[in-house]
Amino acid sequence: MAVLASAQKQPSPLASVDDSNINAYCSLDDAGNRLAPLTLGEKEQVFLEALSGYYFEGKPTISDQEFDLLKDELLWSGSRVAALTPDELRFLEAQKAANKGKPIMSDADFDALKMKLRRSNSIVTAEGPRCSLRSRKVYSTASVDYLKLVAINVPAALVVLGGVFSIDDLTGFEITKIIQLPQPIGIVALWGFLLPTVYVLASSLTNLVFKDAVILKASCPNCGTENTTYFGDILTVAGPRKKSTVACSNCKAQLQFDEERREVVQLPQEAKA
Repeated sequence: MAVLASAQKQPSPLASVDDSNINAYCSLDDAGNRLAPLTLGEKEQVFLEALSGYYFEGKPTISDQEFDLLKDELLWSGSRVAALTPDELRFLEAQKAANKGKPIMSDADFDALKMKLRRSNSIVTAEGPRCSLRSRKVYSTASVDYLKLVAINVPAALVVLGGVFSIDDLTGFEITKIIQLPQPIGIVALWGFLLPTVYVLASSLTNLVFKDAVILKASCPNCGTENTTYFGDILTVAGPRKKSTVACSNCKAQLQFDEERREVVQLPQEAKA
């Protein structure tokens, strides 16, 4: 009887559901049919069009609520489009306008903005091997190889750590005793003094050996194989600063890396006699 009474007290199902607060990309159309979900690329396109309409044309294409829902959905999907900087958005809009034949900035300003974003390794300027009809050259975008830059710091870090361990051993493990002090003294000594000191000494030692080091990587415009090159000095040996020419590790094509423009160009083969 108690179960029956409880069931009788339950509210009846709603005749209609208010769909106003549901994400428009998962809603129903006017005929009551479920809309097909958009792909991640389509959602990114809608997001960029909404930004373009609001900031550059002054005509919002979707409501603020829909924009916030779409942005949250893109962020949860791992899309980097929803986290673009103002410069990246301005570059995309300028590129889109130029493709339509209605440029919104001069070529010099566009190139300067592109170089600024490329030097910061922005995703919007990343391009694969391509051919320029104007210069008749095949080239691709180069980016900083942070993994190799970290790798050249490893030897110096090991040397500094070896020195710390030696000092700790010679002083009767005084450094270890300080780290093992009750919290928060031990944690402050480790993270606030010891590790920053190791980092500064290791970086200084690395910069002494590899002066102004920059390592770029890029796909070969001819075969697509990834190649790397080093810019900077090694001890007293002067190295390339602006441009470096290397042979592709796979097809042996001559590649010229440009550190300032962050590009690699395939050099023409010399004519054989």
